[in-house]
Order: sequence, then structure tokens, then C-alpha cells
Amino acid sequence: MSVIKKIKRRVNGFEISTKITLGYAACFFLLMVVINAAMWFGVMTALYDPAEKTIRYSMEQIKKVLDELEENYGTYNPNDFRGALVVGVVLRAVDERGNVFIDTDPKYPSIERFNSGLLKNPPMFADNEFDIARIGSALIYRAKMDYTHDGETVTLYFFRTITSELKLFDDLEKFLLALDFLGILLSIGVGYALSRRILTPIKTMNELAREIAFEKMSGRIPIGTANDELNELAKTLNQMLDRLQGGISKQQKFVSDASHELRTPAAVIKGYIDFIETYGTADEALLKENLKVIGSEAQNMQALLENLLFLSRTDQHRQKLNKKTLDLDDIVGDVMSKMKTVVKTHEVELTKNTPAKIFGDETTIRQMLRIFLDNAVKYTPEGGSIKVSSTIAGNKVSLSISDSGIGIAPENMDKIFDRFFRIDSEDLVSEANGSGLGLSIAKWIADSHEIKISVASELGKGTTFTLIIPIKETA
Repeated sequence: MSVIKKIKRRVNGFEISTKITLGYAACFFLLMVVINAAMWFGVMTALYDPAEKTIRYSMEQIKKVLDELEENYGTYNPNDFRGALVVGVVLRAVDERGNVFIDTDPKYPSIERFNSGLLKNPPMFADNEFDIARIGSALIYRAKMDYTHDGETVTLYFFRTITSELKLFDDLEKFLLALDFLGILLSIGVGYALSRRILTPIKTMNELAREIAFEKMSGRIPIGTANDELNELAKTLNQMLDRLQGGISKQQKFVSDASHELRTPAAVIKGYIDFIETYGTADEALLKENLKVIGSEAQNMQALLENLLFLSRTDQHRQKLNKKTLDLDDIVGDVMSKMKTVVKTHEVELTKNTPAKIFGDETTIRQMLRIFLDNAVKYTPEGGSIKVSSTIAGNKVSLSISDSGIGIAPENMDKIFDRFFRIDSEDLVSEANGSGLGLSIAKWIADSHEIKISVASELGKGTTFTLIIPIKETA
């Protein structure tokens, strides 16, 4: 395993606060290094660059003076050399025998002393064309130029002090290094404190999540006043917990209601079976009556289980719909024809059936219509009427199912599509023993087909369900 992989593996094991602290410290350290390096480079450039330029300029001016002397040597004047030099540059001319015959600053360190302090490894800022010596606390540049006249060669030395305060720059270098070290410590401390403060809400969320159980979901994450990402996360998690709690509550109620609904037919069946076992089968008429009741309750239980399975598939988004173009008038006509055949206790009438094409799943559309019709029969006393009518309104079909039944009380209007909700009334016929799931299923089917349902009802006068169904657009 490579070193980089080992480092990544080690870092991945750190806490988030530690990662943030290390990242913050690394960024701060790099920033400090860049700033200090730029500062140091700027100071060194400011020292070395002027020295080099002044020496080069002085060498050019001295060369001009020498060229003029070649044309008229009789005009030689030592002051000409001084005037050609930039302030701060020292000139010394040495003949072949080593004698100094021109010296613009006798107090300046001698050539021998310069040679004794010559640096073998010049600083990186220095130009390789120049020699550098350290004499005491000063750094000195030196450049040389040969000049030949009448067969004799002399060497011209140019000196320029780079700095006379090396100790100051040594102290500056140490100060910058110390500043980098303190900066790292400060960044670690500040980064740790900030990361701990920033991540405190996340730790609170983690602790609360550990405390929340299936039986106890009332806890919520406290939301601060800051408008930041963590507060948004807290709000999102609280909303998720609200949805989970609501879903669990509905599930618990659903299981409780389903158990209650299944308990009744199961108890009836068991009671009649016990009756048969006690009194035997000698009385054939009584046996047939008991078996008929048992069969009826078994059918009710089967219908309830089918409805529960349907709703379970819808809750899990597993209920498949095979949508295609349908003739709504054909479906309505067929359902109403079968309804008239089965129902003999009520007046069933299809007053208007306007031709229209819709896009939907035929099986569930038929199921939805039967639910509304069965519901109308169930809550309408014998001899009452049930009427169905469809009309076109723009690009939609308005299908109304009306009955002359007991109606719905205003306080129950918002509950009729709730699962297991049933209207209790003395006016209900004895066969009105539904599970309270039919309208819930019809509502799901309607929503899946973008069908809007409106309800109008008056106690004692009946109810009208109106379905607004989109028409299939033709090419």
C-alpha cells in the first residue's frame, strides 16, 4: 500500500470536526507560506536588484570614459571616474603588479578582505556574473572589468554594498518562521472551535435519531434562528419525521380497523359453526340457513381482503394501470345495464350517455363506477331512485351519479373518502354493511386518472357525486 493510500485511509477514519480542522489548518498554512515567501522574495529583490543595476550602469559609464581617453589621453582627470559612478558604487583599478592606482573610497574593505569573505554558494537572488562576499554583518557585490592600454592590462573592480544589516534579515527570517508556526497553532485552535460549534446541531440530530423509536416518534430537532444549511437540514428531517409519524399512525389505524372488520365476520362464521356442531345437522332447513349466512360472511370477508390488498398495492405504488383509449359511453352503458339486472329494489336510470373517448385503465374505471353505484344503492332506502347522466363540458366529461338516499351530514363531508369511515344511521337498510373502503379506492382510481370529484348532498334528500373526466385528445 502506497504512502498516499495509507494517509487517505487514516484521514477517512477521523471525525468530521478533525477533518475540517486539518483542512482549515492546511489551507491557512499554505496561505501563510505563500504570503511570507512573497514578502521575503520582495525584500530580497528590492536589495539585490538595485545593486546589480547600479553596478552595471557604472561599468557602462566608466567604459565610456575610457573610450574618450583613448582618443585624447592628455585630458585624463581622476574626477572623471568619480563622476561616472552611481552613488554607492566604489571603483578600484589594479595594475598587473597588484598596485591600486585608483580608489574612490579608501575606507571601503580591501580586495584581500573581500576575497577572504567570498561566498562559495551565493544566495539564489544573486546574479551569477557577480561575486558576493560577507564581511562582518554586510553583504557586498563585486564585478570586474579588464582594460588594456599600451600593452598593459589593468583590472577595474566595482563594489556595491547589498546590505549592512544581515542580522536584521536573519531575525526577519526567524520571525516569519515563528509566525508560520504560531499561525498553524492558531488555525488548528480556531478551526477546531468553529468545527465543533458548526457540527453541534449535527450531533444533536444524531443523538435525537438514536432516541427516536417506532413507539416514540414525538421528538423533533430544535431549529435555530440562523438561516443556514443546517437549519434547512433540521427542518427537512423534522418534516420527514412528521411524514413518518403520520404514515405510522395511519398504518396502525389501518391495521386496527382491518382487524376489527375481519373480527366481525370471523366471529359470525365461528358462531354459526359452533351452532351447527352443537345442534347437529338433523334440521336440513336450519342447516341451509346457517350455511347461507356463513357463505355470505365469507364473501364479505373475501371482498374486504381484496379491498385491503388493493389499497396495500396503491400504498406501495405497485398497482399497475393499463391505460388506453376507451369509449366512456360504452363502459357506462354496460355497467348500468348490469346494474339494472341485479338491482330490483331501486329505480336505476341512465338519463343521458353522451359519447366520449377517455384515456384510462378500463378495469379500474369500471370498478370506480360500480363503487359509486353500489354506494348509492346501499344508502338509498328501497323504492328510491338512482340516476346517471353524462354531458360534455369543453374538453371534459361531466358524469353525475345521483341518488334519493339519506344524504350526508355537513360534518361528514370531509371524511367520506377516509378509509373505514362509514355513516351510521337508523335509516340505513339492513344490507348496508360495507367495510368503508369503497370510496377510498374510488378516490385513488380517480386521482390516478386526473379525475376531479365533487359531492353535493342534503340530509334526507340524497347525494350527487360528479366526476369531471378529461377527454382523450384525438390527432
